[in-house]
Amino acid sequence: MSTQHRQVSRVIFNVFKKRHGLHIQVDASRYLEEILEEELDLTEALEKIVKAYKKRYNDNTSPIVDKASLAQVVESLQTSAAAAAALTPFIRVEEDIDNSLESLTINEFDKDIDISQHFHVVNAFDMPRLHYDYHQKMFVKSTVPSSLLASAKEKGDMFCERINIVRQRLLRNESFCASSAHLSDNDVYLKITPIKSLIGHDRGYFILFGMLTQLEEGKLFLEDEDANIELDISGCVYSEGLFTDNSFVVVDGVYGDDHIFHVEEIGFPPPERREITNSTFPHLDFTGLPQPLIEQNILRLEETSHIDVSFVIISDVWLDQPKVMNALEVIFRGYANAQVPLAFILMGNFTKRPFNYTNNESTQYKDNFSALGDMISSFPSLATHSYFVFVPGAQDPWGRNTLPQPPIPDIFTSRLRQKVRRVIFTSNPCRIRYCTQDIVIFREDILAKLWRNVLLNPQLEIAQEPEKHLIRTIIDQGHLSPLSMSIRPIYWAYDHALRLYPLPQTLILADQCANYGASYGGTHCINPGSFPDSDFTWSIYYPGRRVSEKCVLN
Repeated sequence: MSTQHRQVSRVIFNVFKKRHGLHIQVDASRYLEEILEEELDLTEALEKIVKAYKKRYNDNTSPIVDKASLAQVVESLQTSAAAAAALTPFIRVEEDIDNSLESLTINEFDKDIDISQHFHVVNAFDMPRLHYDYHQKMFVKSTVPSSLLASAKEKGDMFCERINIVRQRLLRNESFCASSAHLSDNDVYLKITPIKSLIGHDRGYFILFGMLTQLEEGKLFLEDEDANIELDISGCVYSEGLFTDNSFVVVDGVYGDDHIFHVEEIGFPPPERREITNSTFPHLDFTGLPQPLIEQNILRLEETSHIDVSFVIISDVWLDQPKVMNALEVIFRGYANAQVPLAFILMGNFTKRPFNYTNNESTQYKDNFSALGDMISSFPSLATHSYFVFVPGAQDPWGRNTLPQPPIPDIFTSRLRQKVRRVIFTSNPCRIRYCTQDIVIFREDILAKLWRNVLLNPQLEIAQEPEKHLIRTIIDQGHLSPLSMSIRPIYWAYDHALRLYPLPQTLILADQCANYGASYGGTHCINPGSFPDSDFTWSIYYPGRRVSEKCVLN
């Protein structure tokens, strides 16, 4: 070993072991010696690596540093440095940011943060499967690998998991929480009674929580983990929402002598704002993305400072229709000559007619995406700097009828990938992490499906707009598809990918109903509408301000 290598090795040992209490393995130390051999300020470089290592692995930092973990951290730092050196429309140089923040972590990136490097798309099939342990009151990672061909047990576990997650948030709500302040007065909070506890308490008034089911033809039941009971809803009062099979509800009423629960009022469990969920389960990331190397408060500052950063959201992009392609070209030209959007979120169906699995159909389908790639590449600013996220519809390959739906196969999109720098084909549904913000995208004509299968006629006197009923239902249920499995099948082992827990800051429900943008429960909900069926209407979302706007092509 040369003298220079021994000196580098000694500095590595001092920084890792003496300063930070980390034991670095021999191969990891040699790896650092190689990449830092020409480094002028060796100690400062090592300090940055150690800080990034600790941040990446958060509370799970191992005292033994291996080469693989270290290499991931170094590659992330190198990527961030390369991004900061590149000129993009999404860099804001803030010279005095350190004066407003105590943290100096920003110095590691020379004060130039390219927010486009903090845009990540999460495929539904890549999300970690977290199981809620009702006894320990915490989420744990499932040890059972997910499979499309799951065992029958997975179906029961799926419903148990759903009811446990909704119930734990319900019991934490101030209206249902028996805190110490309530011990002197039992009437100040609403007590949930298990269904099995009704036995022997005829004519008693109770509040129940469970799932609506039709176990017998023409009869409605409420079911929890241990029991079920028939409901009489003939005289009940209810508010806005779409009550369907498999939806979770809170009911209050009287347990009759006929052993039927006579409901006086029925409603959805109240939603839990994201801030409360984050404070209850801190340091728990449901997306599985690695921890960013920049402090959250700095990322949040960058997020809110870029008020002009936008996402263009278009649904039903029928690439086989000339009028749609012409409209897209006009839209691309307009954005290329103005403020370049950070992302174009393009959703299926990508053909007007359902995809048929024939050779001619496959060739035409591939040519459609190739033509789109040629069009985008004619606008260099968009093709270079904007993300293009493609979310399939039910009629796209290989859609079938089960959620979640995998991405469009690479065989159809190879030319487009060559033409556009930042293109992502993802699943339906999927998630986007932008700085500190979570965005859920779901392409589904969910309103019509829910409306056709309601058990109670929607209260249009309370809310005339159908979208209000839809938003209330999806957010309160905490699930993208609160329907019977016979209506909308779901891969049992991937049901966690359809959960809305914690609630995202933004929810894109791409439906064929009219364009809207509304907020409920701390979540901003957006529907861009059907692009070709609405005279070319789409939505634009500004994450820095968390507002959306309806756009129409003139």
